[in-house]
Amino acid sequence: MRNAVPSSVVPERDVAGAAHWRSSLRTRIALWAALVNVVLLVLLVVATSWYARRMILDNARRDTQASAQEAVQRLDNAMRVVTITTHGISDLVGSANLAPDELTTTLRAMVKATPGCAGGLLVLEPRTRDDTPFARYVAANGHDRDLVADGYPYRNQGWYQRTVASPGGWWSEPYLNQTAGAVWMVTYNMPLREPGRGARTRGMVSLDLPLANLTDMVESLANLPGWRVTLVAPAGTLALNPEVGVERLETLDDYIRRAGRADLQEAAQAVRLRRPLQHAHVDAVTGERRYTVVEPVGDTGWNLLVAQSYDLITERLNQALWMLAAVGTLLALVCMLVVRKLARHISQPVERLSASAARLAEGDYAKPVPYVGRRDEVGQMARTLEHARGSIQQQLREIEDMTAARQKLESELSIAREIQQAMLSPGRVIDREQSHLEAYARLEPAKAVGGDFYSFIETGTDALWFAIGDVSDKGVPAALFMARTVTVLEVAASSHARPDRVLAEASRRLVQGNDACMFATVLCGRVDVRTGECVLASAGHDAPLLLHADGRHETLPLQPGPPLGFEVGDAFPLWSGQLPAGTTLLAWTDGITEAFDPENIAFGPERIPGALRPGANARDQCEGLITAVHAFTGSAPQSDDITALAIRRRLDSASPSPEALPSQETTHADATVHSP
Repeated sequence: MRNAVPSSVVPERDVAGAAHWRSSLRTRIALWAALVNVVLLVLLVVATSWYARRMILDNARRDTQASAQEAVQRLDNAMRVVTITTHGISDLVGSANLAPDELTTTLRAMVKATPGCAGGLLVLEPRTRDDTPFARYVAANGHDRDLVADGYPYRNQGWYQRTVASPGGWWSEPYLNQTAGAVWMVTYNMPLREPGRGARTRGMVSLDLPLANLTDMVESLANLPGWRVTLVAPAGTLALNPEVGVERLETLDDYIRRAGRADLQEAAQAVRLRRPLQHAHVDAVTGERRYTVVEPVGDTGWNLLVAQSYDLITERLNQALWMLAAVGTLLALVCMLVVRKLARHISQPVERLSASAARLAEGDYAKPVPYVGRRDEVGQMARTLEHARGSIQQQLREIEDMTAARQKLESELSIAREIQQAMLSPGRVIDREQSHLEAYARLEPAKAVGGDFYSFIETGTDALWFAIGDVSDKGVPAALFMARTVTVLEVAASSHARPDRVLAEASRRLVQGNDACMFATVLCGRVDVRTGECVLASAGHDAPLLLHADGRHETLPLQPGPPLGFEVGDAFPLWSGQLPAGTTLLAWTDGITEAFDPENIAFGPERIPGALRPGANARDQCEGLITAVHAFTGSAPQSDDITALAIRRRLDSASPSPEALPSQETTHADATVHSP
């Protein structure tokens, strides 16, 4: 029983109530410390820092917004020149009937007249069948190209189809132009239509602009300490970003998801809506506070994001505050000397209480706490420590009882694990004259007991039944359902000759009394030792893999039926075929395919063939596969039971060669899949 303080010493009202203000230690200390320290230091520092911070941050925000608007104006002017030139070519060619040489000359003049333009494309479809199409690219460096003569299928390109279907011009995303010498470009595309309402589209015209022409206009802002500049293309591609190069062609939304920058969601929304935005936020990765301005670049669809770090914005303020803090610290030291003399008279009880608390921390709970009868804060603290001392003594007794109970539970779980392992069939080798069949399986539960299972049953002289399954849970409930499932399967296998009938019988029995709605996926099969004939059926389990002696592998075309336990099922499609000599049939549970490494990447079925070795025995195949899974997951914890099962058929060296055996001419020339 927990120790208690006598009611005559510790009145009930003192345990819950507070000391009178005239007896309070807080009152006596506050009279001296508050007047000297709080009034002269705290109020001065808080008021000064609040006013100065507000003034500096307001100025910085206006500076950021003004700089962003100025940069956007430069970008808009540069892109507007390209837009106007493109519209001019479209109007000129659409209203005039120019010869091919005149079209080329006009396009070349427009390219040269556009500042920074790297080239232009003009596509003009024929008006009549007798006319020839015109599609020519004119480069500023003189490397022209006739697309019609080159046989380039420009009509099949997405940019051409989008342009001729567009009601107006549009800017492309950044792309790497190999023809121009691996230069990143952006293009303004404009449909070419004849004058008048409802006129048909005759082609398109476009002008190329090196991406560097745009990024150089904001480079001065990007190089400022603490500034971050991002240029976003119309479809969201990051054309300029301090962390993501344009060669990655990553969008702003993809960057936010990949980098975990949830603080930029509001800015991304403004970009999608092409609306200006100014907001303060905290970098979700570094924790740095920033002020970000989003400005659309005219009606081009481009957006500019300019962010400035609050750390550099407040640097000047911090310098002033450091000076103020230094003066305040000096005043605080003077106040501390005064308060120290006053506190000397009241520190002795606190020191004794501290010694009592230290004894409690060292595990000494025998000596009572002093000063429990005082009516001030010291008395309240003493009563609290005394109450804690009694509680700790009671909890220690409870911990001892729980430790004993846990040890008993761990012992019982260890026994349950041994019982469960004993229920699993051992590996075996069956010899029939020149035919030999190896059967082996290995199970590693994720907990002390698990829900995976396997079984080998010999019925008759030459038949071996095998099963592998996974229960829909882990721990003790799954182990109990697993034991029931194994028993039901073994009984059903002794009564039926086909795996589909075994699963149907097990399905009927496992539904009975399954109030917990648990279920199991099962792969069941029978193989003839002498002939290698094999029949398989699946209740929601993955199809097995067949590994040939020459290293070829294939996944058997086995269609799964319903899992066992949900409801009575009778439709379990069969796969029947013959296992050639030297082949290994490998099955597994999802603990292998869904084993995750520290980066949450699954092992997957595609890595299983790489862990197998042609010619290895059944045991080595299982051990090698599980070893590969553990090597893949590394330090990641095992999240599910892991089970692998292998059936290998081999012949003596004196037996006929594989080429002489009819069943080995093809992989599964006689394999069939049918429903019962």
